[in-house]
Amino acid sequence: MSTSDIPQRTRPQRRRMVTPKASMSRRPAGVDEAEALPGELKPLEWTPSRGPITEEEALGVLRRRRRNELSQAPKREGAKRPEVPAELPAVDARKVPVVNRFPARYLAIAHARAEVEGTNLTAILEEMLVKYATGKPTRPQTVSRRLLSLYTRED
Repeated sequence: MSTSDIPQRTRPQRRRMVTPKASMSRRPAGVDEAEALPGELKPLEWTPSRGPITEEEALGVLRRRRRNELSQAPKREGAKRPEVPAELPAVDARKVPVVNRFPARYLAIAHARAEVEGTNLTAILEEMLVKYATGKPTRPQTVSRRLLSLYTRED
């Protein structure tokens, strides 16, 4: 199935699946270029020889994302707002709740599989996240093709 065979209503959804959120890519204001960490001023780029993400890169991206979140959030008087972090959270820091969207069919199947395996889907997703986060980045074009092919059927 080629891209032109994909129904119009699914194209934007698939495109969102493979593109980063533009608001988190924006260069934050007020950061000293000389002291900025890798990824703090602009998104990190893939290179063929690079290894896994370093703690310095992760902190730089975390700081850029946090500054962009703060610049978009309206300031409420007296509201406590988390600061831009000075270091990465500790390995044993509290877990952070997140919201994600998954296809309902595969979510149901995954819950059933986790049940059969005697665990829960949160533990499985955490395992996958740790392996992904600590692994070596893949070429962006390869990732895009892989993600777009998830739901493409070979007829």
